[in-house]
Amino acid sequence: MASIESDSEELSWVGNVSLNLATGHDVKGLHVPDDVFGEIFIQCLPPSRFVVPSRSTAPLSVASLWQSLAINASAGALLRGMADFCSTWLSRAGGFPLSLSLRASSMVATSWLITYIRELSPLLREVYLQLGAVRQILSFPPAKYPLLETVLIDTPQDGILISFLDAPLLRQVSLSKYTAHIHLRRRELTSFRCDSIDVLLMLGFFREAKELVHGRFTLGFRWGTELPRTVYWLPRLRSLVLEADGVRDFRQDHLIHIMMEALVRLKTPALEDFTLIFPLRNLRHPQDETVSRPFTTFVGQTLFQLHTLTLSFMPVSTSTLILCLRATPSVAHLKLRPINETDLRVFFNKLVDSPHLLPQLESLHLTNESGARNPTPESLVEVLSWRWRASGIDVVQLRSFRMALANSIQNSGMIANIESQSRFKELKEEGMKLYLGTVDIL
Repeated sequence: MASIESDSEELSWVGNVSLNLATGHDVKGLHVPDDVFGEIFIQCLPPSRFVVPSRSTAPLSVASLWQSLAINASAGALLRGMADFCSTWLSRAGGFPLSLSLRASSMVATSWLITYIRELSPLLREVYLQLGAVRQILSFPPAKYPLLETVLIDTPQDGILISFLDAPLLRQVSLSKYTAHIHLRRRELTSFRCDSIDVLLMLGFFREAKELVHGRFTLGFRWGTELPRTVYWLPRLRSLVLEADGVRDFRQDHLIHIMMEALVRLKTPALEDFTLIFPLRNLRHPQDETVSRPFTTFVGQTLFQLHTLTLSFMPVSTSTLILCLRATPSVAHLKLRPINETDLRVFFNKLVDSPHLLPQLESLHLTNESGARNPTPESLVEVLSWRWRASGIDVVQLRSFRMALANSIQNSGMIANIESQSRFKELKEEGMKLYLGTVDIL
């Protein structure tokens, strides 16, 4: 590691003042081991992933390793020397891999950023591009990314043309919107998230993504979409989130139908964590058959051992919801956000009456902000007490219960009533993890 004296000479560009970081002492004469200076550098780094450059704080005044940087590029910033500043900063990383967070809101800044990425492409390891404010289709020239492992892109509204086909180490990708103009080495990706993707594009992605372990997709569709009858094998997939885009008109019913039909075509024998998120605003009526048949078919796969299940605004009746949960006997952790038609009294009664309903359940997290009918405080505490004691061959012990209700005077009174139950207090003392609270209505 270079001495601080030599670093001070190279940092003289800051304010045209030579920085004597040794404060008048001969650092070489102190015989401080390199690993001590290395530890000083590590301790001075901020907790965030990307370092925001500052002339007055660490690590600019301390160290000589500059592998990460957050850049908010604007035309004015470039005129004031932002480009030179960034080049000086990153030049100190030598040949080490770089992690960059880059934001641009104008075409002048974006053009500079595109050129900048191309120049640095051989050294990039992690890139976060925030380009959502740009109102123009962007085209990135082809480049080689031999060290690139992670990419996050907030894509422009009008789209982006970019290729990572020459990025052999790329494994993690997150996109605000996925189109056919974003080229990826799908076969090698292990983690992929997209906040806007057409159902057919998602299935096309699954055709090749055999190494995928974690996937999250917010789905839309085009009118006239017909799904192929192909079965898509994802042998390594362990966690999957499927969310219907938040359309709130007559298209909502059709989108849910398309999403569930796509679900039936997936074979995921290693899946452990599964989340289904339906549109935030409830439908005009439950869609029991549209949702329950594909759901039970999907979770009924051979060797399927689902461990964590999250269902948000699943548009089904209470009896159909219970039917769907009966099809997932291996679930240990359930997170549930019911629609307003759900009767939670019936659901909690079934947790006691039916040994085949979630027999492996260890934790239940319930968020009721839509107006579903709550059980009485007395019956809720009775169910919790029974599942806390019920540890045997057929039913495991429920160890954790969290409930958040819509923020209202009525619900605040209910929470206070539950907490005042003597048995509720005893469950806490015996070690059951309990939480009651409120949540703002969305």
